[in-house]
Amino acid sequence: MIETLEKIDVSRDVPTAHLYYDPNFVQERFNLPVREKDFKRNFISFLHESILLGYFCLRDKRFKQISKVIYRLINRIRKKDALISEYVKDAFIELDSTFIKIGQFLSSRTDLLPKEYIEALSELQDSLPPIPFDEVKLLIEQELRKPLDRIFKSFNPEPIASASIGQVHRAELLSGIQVAVKIQRPNLNLLFYQDLAILRCWATFLERYTELGKGREWVEIIDEIGKTLFEEIDFIQEGKNADRFRKNLKSEERIHIPKIYWQYTTRKLLTIEFVPGIKITDLDALKEKNHDTKELAQVLVNAYFKQFFEDGFYHADPHPGNIVVEDDGTIVFYDFGMVGRINENVRRELGSVLVSVVGGDTDTLINTLKNLDLIKSEADISPLKRVIEEAAYKYYDGAKLESINLDGIQDDLNKLFEEKPMKLPSKFTYTLRMTGTLEGVCRTLDPDFSLISTAKPYLQHWIKGKLPESKWLLLKSIFPKQSKLIEKAKVYFDVIKELPKYASNIENGNSKSVNAEPKEKDKDNDSEIKYLKEDLKEANSKLKLAYRIIFLLFLVFLGSFLVQSEDYIINILGFAMLSCSLIGSIGIVAWSIFNRKVIK
Repeated sequence: MIETLEKIDVSRDVPTAHLYYDPNFVQERFNLPVREKDFKRNFISFLHESILLGYFCLRDKRFKQISKVIYRLINRIRKKDALISEYVKDAFIELDSTFIKIGQFLSSRTDLLPKEYIEALSELQDSLPPIPFDEVKLLIEQELRKPLDRIFKSFNPEPIASASIGQVHRAELLSGIQVAVKIQRPNLNLLFYQDLAILRCWATFLERYTELGKGREWVEIIDEIGKTLFEEIDFIQEGKNADRFRKNLKSEERIHIPKIYWQYTTRKLLTIEFVPGIKITDLDALKEKNHDTKELAQVLVNAYFKQFFEDGFYHADPHPGNIVVEDDGTIVFYDFGMVGRINENVRRELGSVLVSVVGGDTDTLINTLKNLDLIKSEADISPLKRVIEEAAYKYYDGAKLESINLDGIQDDLNKLFEEKPMKLPSKFTYTLRMTGTLEGVCRTLDPDFSLISTAKPYLQHWIKGKLPESKWLLLKSIFPKQSKLIEKAKVYFDVIKELPKYASNIENGNSKSVNAEPKEKDKDNDSEIKYLKEDLKEANSKLKLAYRIIFLLFLVFLGSFLVQSEDYIINILGFAMLSCSLIGSIGIVAWSIFNRKVIK
């Protein structure tokens, strides 16, 4: 079974195996019913699957343990128990490693769970009783195949952290280098595999037959959790993640990624450079060292902007225990098991979201959220718009939540809580978790932290580097009050830009029929087809001319707007645009005179 949980990577010179999550393999653990999208509920299928659940409970001790917890949870929800959220938290702790990680995952899913559940799960601490030192020593020696004293000059038997994945010890290599050694808890891959199979079985059942599971994508969520968990327990992959972060962030002078010592690293053991520092939320200690906490928040956010928008590869678990500050103000990251990846197209859309928030452009913001499939198609967006305009912009501009007057939008808030117009595809779960945790850290460092003020300089720098594809985002970031007009201009340009291509396609299609050897009966139509070809060429030329004219008109409009600005540099830019439009107009007139075929 261990081999089944491994995948061979043959893309390298020396093939290597790494752990991976296979939902089909997990599905087969208990011979689960297949989850078809077109499934129709009926009594026979309900009875059949209920009997299967009972059989699995009798056959498997862990299945029985988890099922008891789920059954009690469902009963308490039905009875509307006032202490249900505390019960959920205690149950997750009782069920150990897998469920602690799942609880932390779900604490970011405000679209799935009520507020009281989110608050309870947010209190879950990723800590378990430490592994005895004798067992730790044996694990290290088995992994590195050497006695402990032949690897380390000193090794502290007391762990500095003990979490659900593993625990960390201070040590010193024979060379004198100070390191942190992370040892994985035994048999985690088997535990995760078993627990995820049980949860997948229950998720399928709940989605089919209960209101609690209906429309919640529980199976997809479990698969997303499974994928991440198997990445986290592969310490070789974590080391590669650290090396990639070090390479991506090498230009960030105030960010340090510790070095991985690969000769002392295996899949279950990670040896990393130990860099002492102050926990980033320990404000008293930071002030004693004369650190500017507001500046630290700025440095931290800029590092995440770089990871998120430029690299598409980000540290997905920025909780305070994973970030320390050195005496010189350098921020040090630890724990690279949980990472997020995001492709270029989605990064561009999310960039548009941030530009819209910075510019206060609600319409574009909501349209972009729809493009990202974050708003339900049938949702009433009026309450959402009012909440965004009355509260969200103020909050992200640095206002504290308690200082925002929510009385005027209380009805809208109640409607949002009831109808939940927002949805969160599983691919964005860690993005939301990262964003929420990062914001919490930044507001601890700077109570007046403003995402909008922090984002403005970075956004303009990032968008300029993305030209020409992000020219519209750049215009909206420079002229936020004209964002609606710029959005309309973008639509017009996109349509006009495509017209010549469509005409060319038609022309090329007819050209093929003209150039082909005509049959005897078609020779009489040959001259007619040639006339059609000429008409298409003429139409294509007119479309290209129209495109140039509209572009010049846009330059005239934008230039006339810029020359009214009080900024000297923007004035010069406006005059330059007007000059270009004048020269272009003269050129078009001259071209039209010498090409009379085009304009008749």
